[in-house]
Amino acid sequence: MRSLLSTLVVYGIVALPAVLPAQEKSSVLSPAELASRRESVSNLESHIAGREKRMGEIVTDIRALDDRIEDGVNEIVLMLGGMKDSETSKVKIANTKADVIVGLKRTIDYYKKHRDLLREQLRTGKSALPRETLEKDLAIFDGRIEKRVQQIMELAKSFPDPQELEKYEVTSTSSWFGWSNENVEISEAWKQNRRDERHTEDAREGVSKGLRDSIENLQKRNAYLSEKIKSPNTSETERAYYETEIGQNAVLLEERNRQLEEFSSGDATTAFAVDQGKAHDVDQLVRSEREDLREDFFSLFRKYDELNRARGELKQLQDNLAARKEWLSKYDAEQAK
Repeated sequence: MRSLLSTLVVYGIVALPAVLPAQEKSSVLSPAELASRRESVSNLESHIAGREKRMGEIVTDIRALDDRIEDGVNEIVLMLGGMKDSETSKVKIANTKADVIVGLKRTIDYYKKHRDLLREQLRTGKSALPRETLEKDLAIFDGRIEKRVQQIMELAKSFPDPQELEKYEVTSTSSWFGWSNENVEISEAWKQNRRDERHTEDAREGVSKGLRDSIENLQKRNAYLSEKIKSPNTSETERAYYETEIGQNAVLLEERNRQLEEFSSGDATTAFAVDQGKAHDVDQLVRSEREDLREDFFSLFRKYDELNRARGELKQLQDNLAARKEWLSKYDAEQAK
């Protein structure tokens, strides 16, 4: 990859100082030197246009990957949410749902990792990117996290509610010279209900605990930020950011409490039992789709890193261009006197 310095050399830009001290009057340039400097500005403008076009292409790639990921995850959650195990599939669908929930939790952790980096840049004000760009990216990551939380809740609610079933059933009867004998065995439906009950309890308790932990962490975070705001060592930039975050966390706390109440009180969603063959096919399909989604997911973040590098480079070029235009404007004004 061509370095920024070599790029500027190619475009004839480095010959012009970025900014001359305002108090010093510029020396008179020859017509050829002045023309060269004006041309360097034009060259830089063309280079910036090319970089902006490249950035647009990266953004298009990111949107395409994001759309594909969201469509794929939605499809998996919707499909599994409408299914439950039967006496023949036993726990195949339940295990598949549990695996998907684990995968969704991992994506949340990954989004949080990148969100925390943005939060730190907003807190310190140290970033090559404008504040509004950081805030926009942060809002996108927050939105994806909330969507994953909702999808996890949807899957957990699709595990069937336990039923009151008779443990034993008469499987056959026989008679001999007026005497009858009944063969009593543990009901297959009761066995399946027990299997469902264990997986339902694990899934719902896992989600409830996750929501309770989130509530506790948000409360602790706001208490910590409130103390930081009071500190005389806190800069105005940090204080402003902390106040904003406290407000955002308060809104999220309300949402988490609402989700916990709704999740704890609601019944299981309607799902249809599938046989062993269907459950196997679904499991294989989900495994294949998750592999594709995993590759798309990490490709998206590689593209995001590429976008941030391009943003930083573009900002430097734009600042350089502004400085050169300002220099030429001052030079023209001086020579007109």
